[in-house]
Amino acid sequence: MEDHVSLIKQEMRSLATTYLTDGSMLEYANCFIEHKFTEPMKFGPLTVLHYDMFGGKGKAVYLAASSIELFVLASDILDDLQDQDAPQQPWSRAPLPVALHLAASFMTLSQQAIAACGEEPAIVLRTMEMMNRQLLTAANGQMADILDAVIDEESYFDVVKKKSAALLVLACMTGVMLSGRSWHAGVAEYALELGIAAQIENDRRDLLRWDEKSDFLQRKKTALTLYLLEDLGEKDRWVADYYEGRLPASSIEGRENDFSELCERSGAMLYGAALFNLHFNRFMELLAGVPEAARRSDDILRLVAGRTNQVETPQ
Repeated sequence: MEDHVSLIKQEMRSLATTYLTDGSMLEYANCFIEHKFTEPMKFGPLTVLHYDMFGGKGKAVYLAASSIELFVLASDILDDLQDQDAPQQPWSRAPLPVALHLAASFMTLSQQAIAACGEEPAIVLRTMEMMNRQLLTAANGQMADILDAVIDEESYFDVVKKKSAALLVLACMTGVMLSGRSWHAGVAEYALELGIAAQIENDRRDLLRWDEKSDFLQRKKTALTLYLLEDLGEKDRWVADYYEGRLPASSIEGRENDFSELCERSGAMLYGAALFNLHFNRFMELLAGVPEAARRSDDILRLVAGRTNQVETPQ
């Protein structure tokens, strides 16, 4: 898989150099792209792996994989700018108009990459139509997240399926369809379950953080925070008061250990682990039901092994 990652990186650099001819724009683009290379790459390699699994031949898939990674990068930039919770990222330190412009440009570059991948025009068109549907699904999920539309567990899973899980479906299905196949319901199902499991694990990690990425400090609603707030005792009412805006951030300074102890005592962390296992086990069951995937299950598992604790789905 490391060879795949290197070839995807090469395509991303080449696309930026070819199409971003303004010197300052290219400088910022290279900075953002190089920063992305410091993180484990999963989406693009999933595209390459599924292309191979379903009989795809040649190197056209690396442009397609770079298309996926460029869109994920654009999504990361926009998400961080919207949430204002990642001040150390290079796009957060860049002037806001520049960061927004680069995010929009990466989205356009993503489309250019898939259009120029070299496969038969009919195959490329079908793949692009699928990609655009998934990207619009993710856009709807992102809007729901921005508007804080999560009010219960049902709405939480609806947002996760539309947002982060939709991008995993996109990555896998791009490889399938670029190989000449049509939409594969089995692949879409297991990719969706993997995306849900990954988001739940991200939420478990972010629940216990005590920095700008903390779901609690950001008053973010997830399945875990909703569970935590459901039945608080009197001594823990400060958590609900903070979440509902009755207490300022200054009033909870120094209470990290109290909050961590509550997360364990309430069963919120155990609940998160149970949710994760439910969806990851379902992913494994569905994976075994797709012959092409079952034959390459070891490769898939090696690729996604770190997904739930090393690589964030766009949140």
